[in-house]
Parts: sequence; C-alpha cells; structure tokens
Amino acid sequence: ASFRIIKIIFLSDSFKSSDGFRYDIVDITRQVLINRSHKLYEKMYEAYTKKDINKFRKYSVEFLSIARDLDLTLSARQEFLLGKWIHDARALGHTTQEKNLYEINARNLITLWGGKNSVLYEYACKQWNGLINGFYIPRWTKFINTVTADLKKDKPTDFEKFEDNIKEWEWSWVNSSEKYAEEPTTDAISVCKKMHNKYF
Repeated sequence: ASFRIIKIIFLSDSFKSSDGFRYDIVDITRQVLINRSHKLYEKMYEAYTKKDINKFRKYSVEFLSIARDLDLTLSARQEFLLGKWIHDARALGHTTQEKNLYEINARNLITLWGGKNSVLYEYACKQWNGLINGFYIPRWTKFINTVTADLKKDKPTDFEKFEDNIKEWEWSWVNSSEKYAEEPTTDAISVCKKMHNKYF
C-alpha cells in the first residue's frame, strides 16, 4: 500500500480537482496508517510479554501518535466525520428529547452496539475523525497507563478487570454530548502528503 500511495501523491497535482481522487487518497492513507498501527500493537504486546517497560512506552507513544495522525487525516472528508453522523441523527428528531435520544443511539451503534455490558461492543467499529480522538485515544491511553503501571510493579495486568472498569467510561461517552466537526477541517491532498512525508 505504501508504494501505491507514493504514486497517487505524485499524481495529485493532476487529479486534485477530482472529488473521487480526494476521497481515495484519504481512504488509502487511512489504511496505511492503520496497517502501521497494527505492527506497533504487535511490538507493544511483545514488549509487554517480555516485561520491557522502556520498549512498551516507546511503542505506545508511537501508537498514539499514529492514532492522532489518523484522526487528522480523516478530518479531510465528510464521509469520515463523527460530527456529520451525529448531526444527521439529531436532524431526524422533532423535539430536543428526541434529538438527544437519536444522538445516544448514533453513538451507541458505532461503539457498544447495546448497553454498557453489550457482548457486541465494537461490532460496527468505525475509523472516523472525532471517534478516534474522542473515544479510542482516551480508551487506549487508559489501557496503556494501566499496563505501564503494572509493568513498573512487575505484575501481570488483569485485563478482565480493566474491561470491567472501562465499561463505565465507555457508557458515559455514549451518553455524552461533546461536539465534533460536521465539515472537513483540513485539505485532503495536503494532509496526505504530510503523512507520506512523515512516515515513508
């Protein structure tokens, strides 16, 4: 994928007026960043199993940095905006109460897919601007902090306990009302070139 994105970026001046091209370049960059994050996650896991706290910290910092860059990249297209998803859901309501309910449902569908103890959580997992920065990065940060603290104490992490504890936070996010961008806030070609230059 990295080599394909190089070719696309070099052609960007020729096709920058094409909306389809601008969508594709964001979508491909999204996939490249996701692939990189998977590799870092594997390194994080290996560092954890070897109780190497320094490497775990190093890879965790890189992992979260990619997540932030992913969120920024996705801000270039309306199709990848959590704010647009919530806006459209609220627009279906006729009263404030209905609008709030539809927003909760919209948040729930893309995260827990049910109640606080849903077994289908993340069934409809989305890689969207706002969702990465507002939901996934805070949750990953909590996880990384927990594992780091356990590595310091030289004790295994109780992952089941972590999952039980994080449920409260996840449910509070579903029922919250933070505002997210409803329109793109960055340029597709510029941000994708930035990511290519940074990661190639």
